[in-house]
Amino acid sequence: MSGPIIICHKLGCRYGNKYLLQDINLAIYPGEHWLIFGLNGSGKTTLVTILAGYGYFSEGELQVFGSPYTEENILAKRQRIGLVSGSFFDRYYRDEAVQDIILSGLTGTLSCDMTITDRQRQKAIALLDALGIGDKRLMPYSRLSKGQQQNVLIARALIAKPDILIMDEPTTGLDVFNRELLLSTISDLAQNTTMTILYITHYTEEILPEFDKTLLLKNGRIYRQDSTDKLFDSRSFSHFLNYPATVGADPRKRHVSLSVPSTIRELLNPSVR
Repeated sequence: MSGPIIICHKLGCRYGNKYLLQDINLAIYPGEHWLIFGLNGSGKTTLVTILAGYGYFSEGELQVFGSPYTEENILAKRQRIGLVSGSFFDRYYRDEAVQDIILSGLTGTLSCDMTITDRQRQKAIALLDALGIGDKRLMPYSRLSKGQQQNVLIARALIAKPDILIMDEPTTGLDVFNRELLLSTISDLAQNTTMTILYITHYTEEILPEFDKTLLLKNGRIYRQDSTDKLFDSRSFSHFLNYPATVGADPRKRHVSLSVPSTIRELLNPSVR
């Protein structure tokens, strides 16, 4: 499609009197690669689970692949979106077998469809082998380490060759080898496929050069959206954080330095009651 693959217009999510998201206006085009950045509680996970068709919004408009989500099309749309989010899926998965969780990515549901073919099962096994957990395919999700669970969700997201790949802090729990493997995979997908990628991280060293667009979220609202180069400079980032920050100039290796003093030691002093 030539137009935006995702459109949000005044999108909001409210629980009771509290807004988790408010007045989100966003257009993402096919093949773009976005960084979504913000402090804890800024609404990042809420936003991407809504975009992926797994979350609820209370107001505004959302179109994905040219139309809103409906009961009739939501599973078909989810099949074209790979979502990695331990914050979301850990609420639903516990005793399900690893292989079944991965295969559920083919159906857009949270469970494995009985019509899965042998070829699809072999693909799931191949992904697990590539991620170093092929021997875990029949184990319950809850028996895995956090890093292994994250690799399961990565395999689930990739198995259907999605048009949109949404990754919510995907390196959480990964060891140094698997972290570098994942970042290399994302870089390769960004450079050599038409996949649209949305990536959430708290770690600036994970901001790949391929992420040329950035959305800054603050208190559930869009603070700014622009090219990554424009937003990641010392002046802009200091304003965003309301705190002095120094941003490295090399776009191939983003680095943000903060000098944040701690008063914890003083509170541990025996004389402090």
